[in-house]
Amino acid sequence: MLVLFATVVESTSWATTALLDQDLERADRIIAEDRHVDDRVEELTGLIKERLAENTIDPDELEDLVTILQMAPELERSADLAEHIAQRTRQGLGGNISPRSRGLIQTMCDICVRMWQLASRAYAEHSRDISFQIQEADDELDDLARRLLGEGALEGVEPAVAAELALVARFYERLGDHAVNLGRRISSLNAPRRLSPLRALSIRTGSIRTGSGRTGAMRARRTAAWERKPVTDRVQNAVSSLRRMRLVASDSGFFDLFKSATSNVVDCAEALRKMLAGSDELEEHYGEIRNLERRGDQITLQLLRRLDAVFVTPYDREDIHALTEEIDDVVDDMFSAAEIVHLVPVKQPLPEAPEMTEILTSMATELDNLIGCLKSREGARHRLERIENLEREGDALYRRGMARLFSGEYDALEVLKWKDILQALDNAANRIEGVSDVVESILIKNS
Repeated sequence: MLVLFATVVESTSWATTALLDQDLERADRIIAEDRHVDDRVEELTGLIKERLAENTIDPDELEDLVTILQMAPELERSADLAEHIAQRTRQGLGGNISPRSRGLIQTMCDICVRMWQLASRAYAEHSRDISFQIQEADDELDDLARRLLGEGALEGVEPAVAAELALVARFYERLGDHAVNLGRRISSLNAPRRLSPLRALSIRTGSIRTGSGRTGAMRARRTAAWERKPVTDRVQNAVSSLRRMRLVASDSGFFDLFKSATSNVVDCAEALRKMLAGSDELEEHYGEIRNLERRGDQITLQLLRRLDAVFVTPYDREDIHALTEEIDDVVDDMFSAAEIVHLVPVKQPLPEAPEMTEILTSMATELDNLIGCLKSREGARHRLERIENLEREGDALYRRGMARLFSGEYDALEVLKWKDILQALDNAANRIEGVSDVVESILIKNS
């Protein structure tokens, strides 16, 4: 894992150097070495699957291995992003951009490298605090990405160069997003564990003195019989015993509020879809989205107040807080897109925008269904995969929309308007994927 972290850091740094210096030899080396990352990820996955197949695994280690198994694809995709940056060297992008664009790219690289070094340190040191630093750096990276997109919209910039700048900005932004996601997973990996089921049973059977006489002999026989059982049966029986002992909040207040919040996300996505579909009722749709954004804030406030008031929570407090904030951010990003359309109406339609709202509506519906899995604990895997696939489709639409904007068929003012709208829609899709990551973490930790 640490080698993979270091590889992403090194590849990102050298890919940027190759791009800005137009170093084709170094770029080709980075592109060729990407297959070694794929091989290492495959090797890591194989090792974990071998360990999972053994009968000697305990629940704490199982949770760790599952989390690492989820982290590996993000490391692989991040190395792919560094490769994509290097590929721009072959197109001669570094020699066709302004000094200001060069400076922004170098600064974005420096922030990405710092974020990934922080994530690597968090993993090596079992730290939960570093993830906050990664998130702060990501906010700075997002701002730089917007500025780089603005450079492509300046007068005199060739459409092909502008489109490539938009892609490069997106590559660095996604590198930052992956670092944030990994930071969250590392934080959950190092969260305080509940009493391990096997340890709980050992305390009740083996670690306490069995005593003497008939009672002691009976306890000894029960312990011996327990130890002769297959490990899988012991784990299952231990989990059942622990569930009976565990203190959990008896009311369903948190679940009901989360369900209200995601239903609000679905309503907001549907209203935004209608707004960008060319409807004449622009003002009405904007008013509806504004009211839904306020309703989302009220639900967020109720969740945070309940979190402060309840002593025993159904999930870890940090997970409840993260889930609350992430859902609220989804609606905020949708409202940002609606606000831009309302304040500065666009004249030239952009085909990709309505398609992105269709994707966003589907993702919101899947998210609402996924929240239901917190209660039923069934069907989550299908929902998680569906959200991930939809987010990839949204990314493809975002890139296609950016390429169309900078193709020369739109005037500069329309480019600036649509660029911000696309960015807000893409941010909302990324936020939904972030919510799904938190839900997945909760389900794993409470399985």
